[in-house]
Amino acid sequence: MKPGIRLKTHWFREATPRDPEQIANALSSTVWRTADQRLKNLRNGRFEIAAGQDYLLVLAELLCLMIVIADRIAYRHDPGDWRQRFTSALTIRVAELLQDSFDDLLGPIPGGYRARFIDRLNRRADEYADCGFDEEGPDFGMLRMFGNHLTDAMSDPDDRRWALDQAMTVEGPECADVVVKAMRGLLGIDPKPARRAGQAGD
Repeated sequence: MKPGIRLKTHWFREATPRDPEQIANALSSTVWRTADQRLKNLRNGRFEIAAGQDYLLVLAELLCLMIVIADRIAYRHDPGDWRQRFTSALTIRVAELLQDSFDDLLGPIPGGYRARFIDRLNRRADEYADCGFDEEGPDFGMLRMFGNHLTDAMSDPDDRRWALDQAMTVEGPECADVVVKAMRGLLGIDPKPARRAGQAGD
């Protein structure tokens, strides 16, 4: 991950357990910024992802993967109402960020980017349902499926040639690592890092 980008993985003030909507809101910023950074990483490498539809589709696939992973972690934390509330809130907030960004970048579209993204996420959630995700991270099947979707999102033949390997070995694992770390911190599973002397609060 690019140095200098700070992602929220812990609460500044200790308090009673946060509700699922609070966790989702905090995670949404991490998911959005990570997807944007992974896309920039692709563009800074060998991939010529043009601003516009290609950019939107690649970003959407990165976001879908991270929300699916967050949902798997939420299921392990609490498979009932908590998980449903969390995933719903995370989906809506990320979709709102997408809508705001692409309304400015590409202009509004009929039905809105928000609705189209949620439709895509619902399809991806069904497709990823048979893939494994455990303490070791996403299994080969999930990474392979993500790689296929990322490849399909790219229109340039040269990009498509390398996209599957890049998705499976770099982008997918990096996205998973960020979501796992953030969720473990926000849920209080991992201890909050000790603050350095003189460090200002967030």
